[in-house]
Amino acid sequence: MNKKTASLALLALLCVTTLFVFSQTSSQFPELDKNGKPLLPRPMPHLVYSPTDLAHSGVALPASVGGATPNTSIIRIGDATKMTVFASCTQNFDLVMTVYTADDQGQSNPNFIVYNSYIIATNMGSGAQQAFLASELAPTVTSGTLGAPVRLPQLAVSFFEKNDVATAGTCTDRVIIGY
Repeated sequence: MNKKTASLALLALLCVTTLFVFSQTSSQFPELDKNGKPLLPRPMPHLVYSPTDLAHSGVALPASVGGATPNTSIIRIGDATKMTVFASCTQNFDLVMTVYTADDQGQSNPNFIVYNSYIIATNMGSGAQQAFLASELAPTVTSGTLGAPVRLPQLAVSFFEKNDVATAGTCTDRVIIGY
């Protein structure tokens, strides 16, 4: 066998091996969004959660300092690179994010377990406010004082507001997730 034939045979073997390695598929199911569709690939790189999706529209904020609204629905954000929370309350509030872990039982319906809660911002002003979280950029808020510098990725999260004053009020949330 001459050198040219040997090098062509080696090149062909390397090409076949490379194709074999890259053709292997993962046995893990894709992560699903709120509509049950796979997250990636996605033609629109953003997913919008309305107050109805979050079950957080006009939610009562108790009339006590530290009184809290119930958590929003759990949002799965495993592959997200950025997220903006739009919170609107009738008085000053603290925005808190609850982070979840999950078991490995079923990718489409895992059992979420609370890992921890982080105060994203304190003393956010009444009215519409925003909190931006990302994987590579520092968190920012439109009012108040930035709390815990939480970054993405996280597996799943939810949000709630805590009252800064002893006056009852209401809060409504929206979330936009970027992939």
